[in-house]
Amino acid sequence: MNNKGFTVIELLASFALTMVITVFLFEVLIEVKDTFADTSVKTAIQQKSSIISKNIKTLLLDSGGTATCSTSTCTIGGKTLQISGNTVTINGQKFAMPDTVSIKNHNIETSCDSSNTNCYLYFQMTLTSGNLKKDYDYDVTYYY
Repeated sequence: MNNKGFTVIELLASFALTMVITVFLFEVLIEVKDTFADTSVKTAIQQKSSIISKNIKTLLLDSGGTATCSTSTCTIGGKTLQISGNTVTINGQKFAMPDTVSIKNHNIETSCDSSNTNCYLYFQMTLTSGNLKKDYDYDVTYYY
């Protein structure tokens, strides 16, 4: 008699191979999703950060070189730079981080040499998000 069906071993091998391929493709899909989420949040943070940097540079250029800072507030030529909650405020204009991002640590400090000719403003934030694989550090030093 001529048997044209599959044996039990062939069926099990076929099922096992299908399951391995399915699990592998699922893992690849999850990794691509995580990478996309991480990249899109970082892009939003970098866009916000570049706008903040541009505004800080404008404040420093307009200030004539006077700045006093504490941990979260800096007065530059009578105008303020402040970090409060998840928002950076520069001279009354608020720059909120994306909804999923929060500012974990921050620091603003300034220093000048004895002749007040070589000064810098150091602005640092550590941003965290459930969508990021690790924290995002924003560290910028402005010389004025």
